[in-house]
Amino acid sequence: MPKPWIALGAHYDHLGHGEAGSSLATKEEAGRIHFGADDNASGDAAVLAAGAALAKGPRRRNVMLEFWSGEELGLIGSAAYVNAPPVPNDQVEAYLNFDMVGRMQDNKLTVQATGTSAVWPRILEQANIPAGFELLLQEDPYQPTDVASFNQVGIPCLAFFTGTHTDYHKPSDTADRINYEDLDRVAAFAATIARRVGDMDDAPLFTKVDQKVNSAAGRADVRVFTGTIPDYSTDAKGLLLSGVIGGGPAEQAGLRKGDVIVEIAGQTIANIYDYTYALDVLKVGQPTKVIYVRDGQRKDTTLTPSARK
Repeated sequence: MPKPWIALGAHYDHLGHGEAGSSLATKEEAGRIHFGADDNASGDAAVLAAGAALAKGPRRRNVMLEFWSGEELGLIGSAAYVNAPPVPNDQVEAYLNFDMVGRMQDNKLTVQATGTSAVWPRILEQANIPAGFELLLQEDPYQPTDVASFNQVGIPCLAFFTGTHTDYHKPSDTADRINYEDLDRVAAFAATIARRVGDMDDAPLFTKVDQKVNSAAGRADVRVFTGTIPDYSTDAKGLLLSGVIGGGPAEQAGLRKGDVIVEIAGQTIANIYDYTYALDVLKVGQPTKVIYVRDGQRKDTTLTPSARK
């Protein structure tokens, strides 16, 4: 059966002056405005641009544009919405989420939550023919972004993400660093997907994805600070680093972008979930052995976690 609504959303809150614990500002940056150009003004802009594109043509479905507060504090806005929705959840065919879509690298676009409906792989493949992205598809909907709220109430969803970077949760996440041409492409790609869903005779069927252990951990939500920036867009065995925080423990240990952590504190690391679990046993100021792969060679170093400021 068709459902009358498709929703597109993004969170609009960020960190203010960084007084909250999730700031990754250096001592020199402490107290400065955290502009949040990529996290998540880029997502808000993509929602508006995709909405404008959808408004220009005929549609078989209504479209909602939604903007969330409280995401940085734990998906508070979107969770409150799905618990008391102005439009019943069972009338929403699909939800498309945009969180950090303004810093594309090497034409790579990560699309998460593809396991929430069997229709997504085909729709994504068709929509990507004119878009031409190198798509990195991840079935997992239990992401540290608002897509998780919609998955919990049985709505097929997708989350668009262009990856983490060294400006994540820092004052240096500024508008001059946004890749505007590719941001436009992401918005157009999402609008194409929304149109294809809206043109279907029947609503996509929701598929429940089994949750992996610790998969809901936030992108920077750990008890200790290691200074690593995981690459969330890869299925490589181990934890691929998309970068390290300047001056942080990882950089001091000699780790760098492109390294793949395969063991920490004696625990094998096969993916981001293993890594998140391993961080629970680390202690501030206590050196720990890290084994990693660089350019195909297995290496080791000692990393000393610090306290998150």
